[in-house]
Amino acid sequence: MKLRRFLGLIVLAWAGCSTEEDGPPGPRTQCLADCGNSAIFTLATPLAGSAFAIAVGEMDGNVERLDCQPGDGSVACIPVPNRLVPSFDATGALQSLTLHYPPPGSVSVQIVVDGTPAAAGSFRYQPTVTESGPCGTTICIGSQTFTVAN
Repeated sequence: MKLRRFLGLIVLAWAGCSTEEDGPPGPRTQCLADCGNSAIFTLATPLAGSAFAIAVGEMDGNVERLDCQPGDGSVACIPVPNRLVPSFDATGALQSLTLHYPPPGSVSVQIVVDGTPAAAGSFRYQPTVTESGPCGTTICIGSQTFTVAN
């Protein structure tokens, strides 16, 4: 019984990392790497207000912008966040921002609340790089967290 389990594990391991050329016929298993490549900006103190204008500038000249307004138990942001994702607490106060897949280098954050500059900072994004994975070498650029003074 133990030998059968052992052989089954070997077959599963081989199938999990096979390619179309060397794998057995039938369904294929593909190995995926989830590398949380992001810059996380945590506010020293959550910011409360009725209108948030957020801008994050990257080294390559790209600027991600969001305009957010708390409502009845939720917060609406325009444009709908994709790379730049804000995090609000239950009262609608801004707690943090996450910028997904920034290029390494300088990143600047500016937050305006109700028309008044409320927080800003410039940071050097140099994430760690790890090489690992169940199917060989996968290069993952990790996350890095910064605190924005306000």
